[in-house]
Amino acid sequence: MNTKELTILGASLYACEGTKARRDYRGKNRYICSIELTNSDLFIISSFSLFLKKIIKANWSRLRGQLFLYPDLNEKELKLVWSKASAIPLAQFQKSIYLKKKIGKFKSNPLGTFKIRYTCKEDFLRLQKIINTIWKNAGVA
Repeated sequence: MNTKELTILGASLYACEGTKARRDYRGKNRYICSIELTNSDLFIISSFSLFLKKIIKANWSRLRGQLFLYPDLNEKELKLVWSKASAIPLAQFQKSIYLKKKIGKFKSNPLGTFKIRYTCKEDFLRLQKIINTIWKNAGVA
C-alpha cells in the first residue's frame, strides 16, 4: 500500500470509527483532543496503527491500548493478540474493561473489542486537516 492509499484508509477509518473532539467539563471551553479508535476487527486496528506510525508519525510511547471483554474470555491471550495487531507493547495497555452481560440476540466477538488511544493535540488537529482535505478533494466539502 502506498502513502496516499494509507492516508485515505487511515483518515477514513478514523472519520467513521474514531472518537471526535469532545467537551471537557473540568474547565471552561476545554476539549479532549485525543485520537481514539475502537473496533473488534484485527485488520482495522492493524491498519489504523500503521497509519498512526507511517502517516501521523505518532510518538509511540504515548499510545495506549485498552481491551473490552466479557468475563468468559481469556484476557492474557487476548492482550497478546491485540498487542501484535496494534504494535502497542503490553506495558502500554490500560486496565481492561470487563463487560457485565452479553445481550442475548447478539453474538459477542471472541476477540473482544480494542481501543487505540493517542493523546497529542497537534497530531489530532493534523488528522482533522487530513480528513477535511480528503472530503474537499472528493468534492463533498
